[in-house]
Amino acid sequence: MTTVWKLPETQETTQERPQCCPRCGGKRMYRHSILRRRVIDPKLEAVQVVRFRCNDCRKLVRVHPPGVVPQQQQSRRLQVLSAFLYVLGLSYDKASVVLDMFDCGVVKSTIWQNVQELGEQVLRSWRPSGRRPVLGVDETGLKVKGEGITLGFVTDPRSGELVGLEVLASREAGEMERWLSGLLAHFGCEVMVSDELESYKAAAQAMGLEHQLCLAHWRKAVARRLKKIQGYQEEKDLIREALKQLDQPAVRTIRWLHGHFSKAPPPKQGEQQTPAYAMRMLTLDITENWHRLTCYQRKDKGLDDLARPVARDYTVPTTNNATENAIGRAIKVRSKLMRGFKSVSSAVRTTLLVGCVGGVLSGLNVQQVVQ
Repeated sequence: MTTVWKLPETQETTQERPQCCPRCGGKRMYRHSILRRRVIDPKLEAVQVVRFRCNDCRKLVRVHPPGVVPQQQQSRRLQVLSAFLYVLGLSYDKASVVLDMFDCGVVKSTIWQNVQELGEQVLRSWRPSGRRPVLGVDETGLKVKGEGITLGFVTDPRSGELVGLEVLASREAGEMERWLSGLLAHFGCEVMVSDELESYKAAAQAMGLEHQLCLAHWRKAVARRLKKIQGYQEEKDLIREALKQLDQPAVRTIRWLHGHFSKAPPPKQGEQQTPAYAMRMLTLDITENWHRLTCYQRKDKGLDDLARPVARDYTVPTTNNATENAIGRAIKVRSKLMRGFKSVSSAVRTTLLVGCVGGVLSGLNVQQVVQ
């Protein structure tokens, strides 16, 4: 489906009048004069500004036409258009050049300010809500003045929309728990979907949540580990098939393989681990995480007060692709064309604006922001 964005309209004149005097509150305001004011706009060169005078305190009040920013020469339409050009991939310099071709060019610092102002509007307006029993979590790194920062994302896997964003101090389990505990409780989350990062496992356990590991990530990680192990081709094929099926015969196969390699000794100091010990540790990891790999298969979410199983009224995805897709549409694709951000707040505002234009912010449409 094609998305059509409507830019704010800039009118040449206005019929509006002030309701009362901002100084004394008097309601007797009469038209005093009309001024011609130049504006930078794709369609208009100048607009009419009407001045009203208070009959009581003699204060002059200016009324600008819709779409005219009182303290700026650029119109609201140009402000939004310049920010959109940057969001869609142009640099600040290139966006300035494109606008200059239509005789409404502004310097790159003004475009940067436009992006930040719209991003701040998104930040103030974005208030996702509603019950979301399943949430996907992931994080990505961005550059701020040459230093790396970590942005944490929370999404609704069913819709693929972002419902949470925060700058993280680290990727440790304690920081993950601090970040997620209140947010997931706010949405009534019962199942968390993530990649294989160990911090997520500890955080989910501490919060008492069910945890589904992304099967795509896990299978790729196992494939990389198997590639580094020499020999045992038949055992490797059994592991690959078990992770493909994820049923009861599969888990029995993994447990049998772990028992088969359980006597492989660990490496001594200064030695490398043997292929048998590598297979032992791999099968141990798969066994310990089996309940996280098969969380999507369970039909019940627990027992009620009478020890009766309570059926799930939702489905759990097998991958965290929705979260990764949202991160890509929100900032990751755009950040690959950049050297970095000037500040952490700039990174957050830009991410939210790009996400809003990309349609991945839950409960917020870009038209609600630009008008």
